[in-house]
Amino acid sequence: MNGLTLRAPSTDISVPASLAGVVESVVGLDQTSALVHTDRVGADAPAPSAGFRNARPCSAFWGEQQSSIVFNKQQLYYAPCGYTAPQLRGAYGLSGAGDGSGQTVAIIDAYASPTILSDANTYSTKHDLPAFKGSQFSQVVAPGTYKRAENNRQDPQGWWGEETLDVEAVHSMAPGANIVYVGAPNNFQDLDAALNHVVDRGLAQIVTNSYGWSTELLPNGFVKPVEDILVQAAAEGIGVYFSSGDNGDESLVEGYMTPDWPASSPWATAVGGTSLGVGAANNRLFETYWGTDRYIVNADGSRTGPTWLYGGGGGISRLFGAPGYQQGFATGGRSVPDVSMVGDPNTGMLVGQTQSFPDGNYYDEYRIGGTSLSSPLFAGYMAVADQAAGHPHGFANPALYRAGLGAYNDVFAAKSDPAGDVRVDYVNGVDASGGLRTSIRTFGDTLGLKSVPGFDDATGLGTPTSALLGALSH
Repeated sequence: MNGLTLRAPSTDISVPASLAGVVESVVGLDQTSALVHTDRVGADAPAPSAGFRNARPCSAFWGEQQSSIVFNKQQLYYAPCGYTAPQLRGAYGLSGAGDGSGQTVAIIDAYASPTILSDANTYSTKHDLPAFKGSQFSQVVAPGTYKRAENNRQDPQGWWGEETLDVEAVHSMAPGANIVYVGAPNNFQDLDAALNHVVDRGLAQIVTNSYGWSTELLPNGFVKPVEDILVQAAAEGIGVYFSSGDNGDESLVEGYMTPDWPASSPWATAVGGTSLGVGAANNRLFETYWGTDRYIVNADGSRTGPTWLYGGGGGISRLFGAPGYQQGFATGGRSVPDVSMVGDPNTGMLVGQTQSFPDGNYYDEYRIGGTSLSSPLFAGYMAVADQAAGHPHGFANPALYRAGLGAYNDVFAAKSDPAGDVRVDYVNGVDASGGLRTSIRTFGDTLGLKSVPGFDDATGLGTPTSALLGALSH
């Protein structure tokens, strides 16, 4: 291959009978592993994922446009159109802070978007972010990743949106940081292999993962290998962040309350989700736990609902006891999440991606959320924290808890919090030709997770502030 001479056995190897009880394995005979290599995305990928746009009216910032709908004695505002980098950096205390230069964040997902660099640079140009320069962004995928792009069971094109969200979220919080995207060839346990690749090769000091199992009660073969990787990462000074999940306490999915895996690992930093209001001055106005009930507003003004939709994952582990860094905070088992960031798609981030619309394939933008947003946002925050400290924090949980509750925005249900917002959607997802659907989306506690003053298993320590940045800089 390209002038390289490789060797491999032409027949099965054999061992003399006298050595049968001594020899356990033979290595080094087969050099075909040299044929495994990383690829770059080609131009022959299939059509992008189906297009989606946010309908109007929506608000440029929280409170810009008020609706006529009253809910829980509050006149509700229209949902934000999607927050951008200045709004998110301002809300979480990064205005005037560093940009993450000199730091490297790895993002792990399945598959790989063929338009990610173009999309991210277009998004950056439109929203006052610097475009990626030179090798600042790289995309590494396993052989065969593109060949599986028509696999309907796994929805590769849907994962392109996940990659887009993760890349643009990290870049928004830390526009100077290097980003390495590592895409698994499927969304099964090859994701574990991708994580192992990042840790084994030391590709980054910060790793964000926007995926997980909806329970931690899995066969040992699913848990222990990842736990081993996470322990290795911590030993090597690598911080690994996982989204806490989007199904609240999972009771409606699994039939019992449980945190997600691998977020529940004591060697991972679990990032939960909130609903966030950002004002006209890029200031944080309010924040609640992300838990959403939906009421459909009918044409005659009546309402249908509520229907529970989603919420930030959390809970108490049944596999792991409370780790040392949670002493004084958690009781019983390992508590999830550790920290939180905005995750509610009704107060989410604006992203830009090439999509497939009825009139062609092209770039457009939409609001999105989930703890798939929360984790890369916090990873970007930590890139700025590493830059400010002058060194990587690696496994950050001990430092995050040592900083104390005063370094965080305390997220809990308060009477002053907004009851929710009003969201308008295109029925067909792309334009008004199919009509509009109006709904009320609530904020705050749902199912079994309760946000209370101080530490809790809904939002953890809370959300980051400039004080946390200062505490982590020492």
